Amino acid sequence: MYNGRTLFVFYVSSHIQLKIMNNFQEEKSQTVDAYNNSAHQLAAKFDEIGVRISDIRETFQLVDKINPKILEIGCGNGRDTEEIIKETNDYLGIDISEGMIALAKRKVPNGRFEVADIENFFFPDGLDIIFAFASLLHVPKESLKEILAHSYAALNEGGAMRISLKHKDNYEKILKEDKFGKRMFYFYSQKDIEELAGKFIIVKNGLQELRGVQWLEVLLRK
Repeated sequence: MYNGRTLFVFYVSSHIQLKIMNNFQEEKSQTVDAYNNSAHQLAAKFDEIGVRISDIRETFQLVDKINPKILEIGCGNGRDTEEIIKETNDYLGIDISEGMIALAKRKVPNGRFEVADIENFFFPDGLDIIFAFASLLHVPKESLKEILAHSYAALNEGGAMRISLKHKDNYEKILKEDKFGKRMFYFYSQKDIEELAGKFIIVKNGLQELRGVQWLEVLLRK
């Protein structure tokens, strides 16, 4: 039976959790708004950085399957899609930004794209490869752990997941405000990946510098 003190502690704890959740949803909404409102400008920035050709090829070589089933998380404006669909006609690109998906459909008319939030996305079965280039850096550690678990379950045996995240020595979240708007970024360490990988085999968990930014390049295999 609850006493007064127990009820008070429960109330305070619930209030704090609700506040944290509300803050997270607000930050997430701001991030989505930034990608929608600045879709064209951000797409131009992504295109300038260039297609991840070597990373895409390395992942396909690891899986080594004809016409693999592909999911790309955070496909953005479809920058990498054209390279990916050279190896498959079974591709789905998802992004939470309607603005980005609209650009992707225009850029790659023969690609398949959907607006979707990876945090409540229903993963299709029988995937061979999951790409997540600079997209999961917008989700917190608790969500990333669940996403990795869902990804593992959705992949065929021998399937692979390719991820790029912003790196710091310790997990950290930073709200960035610039000409594109407000966007929340979560920075991960190599140790974080080791802890979150779950049943995955870690093929690669290394650092790469691009334009003065340290990136965490991760390749996982089931």
